[in-house]
Amino acid sequence: MRLAVFGATGGTGRSVIEQALGVGDKVTALARRPEALGGLGERIDVVAGDVLDPAAVGRAVAGAEVVVSALGIGMHRHATTVYSQGTANIVDAMRAEGARRLMIVSTASLELPAPRQVAEWVVARFLLHRILAKPYADMTLMEERVRSSEVDWTLVRAARLTKGAVTGVYRTALGEKLRGGWSISRADVAHYLLTHAADTTTFRRTVEIAY
Repeated sequence: MRLAVFGATGGTGRSVIEQALGVGDKVTALARRPEALGGLGERIDVVAGDVLDPAAVGRAVAGAEVVVSALGIGMHRHATTVYSQGTANIVDAMRAEGARRLMIVSTASLELPAPRQVAEWVVARFLLHRILAKPYADMTLMEERVRSSEVDWTLVRAARLTKGAVTGVYRTALGEKLRGGWSISRADVAHYLLTHAADTTTFRRTVEIAY
């Protein structure tokens, strides 16, 4: 398949590209700093630009069958529009190009677990939602915009991301909270994104993923 990847220089985005190339997929990636892709950039089509620039996003999406967004600002606490406006630009470009399939990486801690899941609830409510209040607000807006779009989206809410290797063995929950989900490797998130790109049961659904 032909992929357009956003957030390509981050750990999840790079893993998406590496695994996609491993199965013969064609990849176009948007990168503010193409040199950050290193040798990987020589094996794919790279569009130099910012996700906040609609024209650059349009060039990256052109010809794509599946669009993958792994946009992120890490653990930074500052206010941002990268998630919401960047994703809005992606959806607009998909509409213009006639692309339908969109897979978006989000975070499982965006939605609080039930209070009876004491440890998970305390960490999310009193740590993550306080420290990351501003980026979480933008991520919430991103999810709202994705859900109101007409594309065949899947929001993949990942647990804490690690540097582990791809295993292909993990738990998922479709349309509900995943209990006891503390971590997942970026490589396994990428594995899920690629192996479920054509899974119609995940269209217009939210999925949580963790070990």
